[in-house]
Amino acid sequence: MKDFSNYYKALKYAFTNYGDLKRRSGAPYIIHPIRMTSILRAAGFTEFENEDIMIAALFHDLLEDTDTSITHIANQFGNKVASIVKELTKPEQVDKNEWLKSFGAMSKEAKIIKIIDRIDNLMDMSIDYWPIEKQKSYAKQGKIILEKCGKAHSELALLLKNTIENILSD
Repeated sequence: MKDFSNYYKALKYAFTNYGDLKRRSGAPYIIHPIRMTSILRAAGFTEFENEDIMIAALFHDLLEDTDTSITHIANQFGNKVASIVKELTKPEQVDKNEWLKSFGAMSKEAKIIKIIDRIDNLMDMSIDYWPIEKQKSYAKQGKIILEKCGKAHSELALLLKNTIENILSD
């Protein structure tokens, strides 16, 4: 049997550190990173062969949304995971669009996670929680991600492209 203890530890860490955070819908926040790992699995990634990207996907919002430190992530899960998570964390004083444009220089892992993050967020948007104008604006911003990150994984890029088009065509 393959060892999954580090991934299991990461799941527990994510559940603990996202804590009581909620999505706009009221759902527990942890649903989002777990769905992201499901998208990664559908694209052929596993917690056995691609542990760092799977864990970084679970942790991608911890630095922005919780008190979790990059040092703690590095100490618990290694420098590679910490490095990817740091790439996925928007610096406070940086414009979101400018930060997204910088993804061309990011690691392949960060690009893939950014693609699936946007896919999941777009798929989760509901008119009940997001006005249509906000959905379209967020989808247009997704075009920057597609341009800067799309070459990291063609299948995921196509899914993002189709998800964006579905929102913008409504």
